[in-house]
Amino acid sequence: MTMPVVALTMSPVYLAQGKGFFAEEGLDVETTATGGGGPDIRALIAGEVEFTFTTGDNVILAYQEGKPLLMVASALNKVFINWAMHRDSAKAKGITENTPLTQKLKAMKGLTVGVTNPAALTAHLAAFVIRKAGYVPQQDVKIIPVGAGPTWLAALENRKVDLALTAPPVPETAIQRGFAIMFINNAKGEDPSISEFLMENLVARPETLKKDPDLVRQMVRALVRANKSALSSTPEQVTEALRPFLSKADPKILLEGVKSLFPTLSPDGRTTERSLQTTQDILEVAGLLKKRAAYADIVSNEFLPK
Repeated sequence: MTMPVVALTMSPVYLAQGKGFFAEEGLDVETTATGGGGPDIRALIAGEVEFTFTTGDNVILAYQEGKPLLMVASALNKVFINWAMHRDSAKAKGITENTPLTQKLKAMKGLTVGVTNPAALTAHLAAFVIRKAGYVPQQDVKIIPVGAGPTWLAALENRKVDLALTAPPVPETAIQRGFAIMFINNAKGEDPSISEFLMENLVARPETLKKDPDLVRQMVRALVRANKSALSSTPEQVTEALRPFLSKADPKILLEGVKSLFPTLSPDGRTTERSLQTTQDILEVAGLLKKRAAYADIVSNEFLPK
């Protein structure tokens, strides 16, 4: 199974591994992080893996290119991508963490935004926010790929970019190290235009659902159990369970990230029509949507536990 990054957004997978839920289903799941969205889903389309655990935006974009995939479980159903801004860039623009969102967005003109990968959700959200601010991506605000984790942090710290966005706890690490401020905190709902969202989903090819439905049910059951386990635990307990998978994160930052993660976790794995609509709305504003997908074309809830 591929997944885009090593981050808190992958928590359901980490918990299913660490707590033995995959093993109890008779599964030996090998995961590969691809340094951002795009390569993860391309590997699935090419038949190199059976599943990917990724954002729904690229499932929609694959569908409009004639490469249908199906989301069989929703693990995170709200945006869990935060923006950090270099302190010097913030000072030059007169921006603080408490500046109203509309003023923050207007201040983006002339700046450079770092995203993990050109085909990742971070790139799609960057284009959405830039256009919402009334600007044209690459003309008024530059977008460049900076990778994930250490390379993302280095790009922002060395001010190769003024702003960058990715999943916690990476932006929070930049802030804790003192060279950045929080620009947009989606984890806390700072942008009210984004409600439900196809944040992290288990995705498979249609032929896998037909050929091996029991395998799909096993994967779905393990991930739903992981979410239910997290939601019935304390943030401290979940943080401890995640520590082996996110060992480079500062323990305090990881705990705060887990607290922000809880409201995004789906308790039943069901993919809602509203989350699909919101995700397609964002892609449309970003200028990336050519064709809207119908719910039944890319979503199946039939593999969820009864």
